[in-house]
Amino acid sequence: MRRLGVLEEARRLASLKWRVLRNTLTRSTWVLVGTILGGLYALGVLSMLLISLYFLGGEELRWVVTASVLLGTALLLGWWILPVATSKADATLDPARLGLFPLSTSGLLAGQVLGALIGIPGALTLVAGLGWAVAWRSSLPAVLVSVPCALLGLLLAFVGSRCVSAVSLRLAGGRRTTETVSIVTLALVVMIGPMIATLGAGLERVWDLLPTWAAVLAWTPLGAVWAVPGDVALGYWGTALARLLLTVVSIVALTALARVALRRALGDAAAGAARGGTKAVAGIGLFDRVPATPTWAVAVRCLLYWTRDPRYSASLVMVPAMCAVAWFLTSQSGFAVWLLPAGIALLMAYAISADISYDNSAFSLHVLAGVPGRADRLGRVLALFVVSVPLVAVALAVWLARVGDWGAVPAMLGLCATMLLGGAGVVSVVSARYTYPTPPPGSTPMKSAQGFTLLNLLMQFVLMGAIGLLGLPALALLVVYLVSGGLMWSWLALAVGLVEGLVLLWIGVRAGGRWLDARAPELLQEVSAYR
Repeated sequence: MRRLGVLEEARRLASLKWRVLRNTLTRSTWVLVGTILGGLYALGVLSMLLISLYFLGGEELRWVVTASVLLGTALLLGWWILPVATSKADATLDPARLGLFPLSTSGLLAGQVLGALIGIPGALTLVAGLGWAVAWRSSLPAVLVSVPCALLGLLLAFVGSRCVSAVSLRLAGGRRTTETVSIVTLALVVMIGPMIATLGAGLERVWDLLPTWAAVLAWTPLGAVWAVPGDVALGYWGTALARLLLTVVSIVALTALARVALRRALGDAAAGAARGGTKAVAGIGLFDRVPATPTWAVAVRCLLYWTRDPRYSASLVMVPAMCAVAWFLTSQSGFAVWLLPAGIALLMAYAISADISYDNSAFSLHVLAGVPGRADRLGRVLALFVVSVPLVAVALAVWLARVGDWGAVPAMLGLCATMLLGGAGVVSVVSARYTYPTPPPGSTPMKSAQGFTLLNLLMQFVLMGAIGLLGLPALALLVVYLVSGGLMWSWLALAVGLVEGLVLLWIGVRAGGRWLDARAPELLQEVSAYR
């Protein structure tokens, strides 16, 4: 069979990605509408960026160079780090899916780089890179040089992105490594807010140091290419050539590393079907320690998911990270720590809205075994309580240590009880009727699930908003206590929160169970298609 050339392989892979994207947009009106809205928002951001670049061109040349190097470095870091935060997000050209096809490593890498332009992020990055030329309008030679420099910068971004993705695929060969990387990444994502706040607060103090930092970055692979037009504008042609050489060497090195990692990833994918192993297991573990009923069987199975599945266990790290964020923000505003306990309870209740989606095809066990819908709903809630109650307790301890108001403890307990108990009831109903795409079993919690649309995102926000509204009675009584100082109001908030939460939980488990009994086959068909 005649082997295709590298360029032809790249063209066909890019064409494949374009067809997948086009079919995804045309298969559903809501998907198309969501994409259009997202594209309009992105165009608005791009317009603001291009206007900023235009006004930047009227500033002193050293500030143009400084801004270009710092923003260009941030752009490259975004493209390089994003694959780690969203492992295997671009599933269209995933080596695991292409391992059995007769593709060369160079052709696959070229196709991935070319395919990066197909989609909103790549297209906007290309336009922004070419629009960067307006920042150098004070010097015609700099404008002319900025265009090829922008293309080199984009090539560096795309090749670096594929390199990081290929290396992360190799490192993620072990399940524990994948879990660790994903969970640590999630914790870092949560900490981005305080980092940005700290940077914003201290920007005025380090403003004069920005040119020095840019000068250092300009001699690294991240910032070299973005400083070249400034060197040309100043007539430093030797320096410009040296920076271009550094950029080209960086692209070559990243390409070589990506090819090695991709070759191994393709080999692993091709040999994956032949791998297998057995492990002797005595007994049935935790299942031996609970009553032999469908409810407890579901509870134990879900509890094992919470401790062993990274899509669940990420919450075990997210909560401490959120506590750290709240502690930090409280030094600037005490409002944040007041939201912490109830916010954790809300998020934990919302977490089981994806339980059936996370089950994926394994939900067939419930359908084939004839597990009653009420047992399914109650079992998942019991597992949630085992995990979430200690986490909410930690959040309450952080809140109390920061606030020191013992009189508000009953009211805060009532608010958390409403969020956790009532929220679990609401989610038990909604998740029996509505599912949304999630990362499939075995993948990282940050993977972008195929089929996830703006409508799904909107539905999730509506669900979280509904859970938040449940806490209004207890919250109102808490506010009354804080204003009046009457301890009776705090205890009344506890009573209202417990009663409301338990009633909503009872209603939710029963109604959700009936819905699940009626729709179990349809739900299995939906979630089995999520990849």
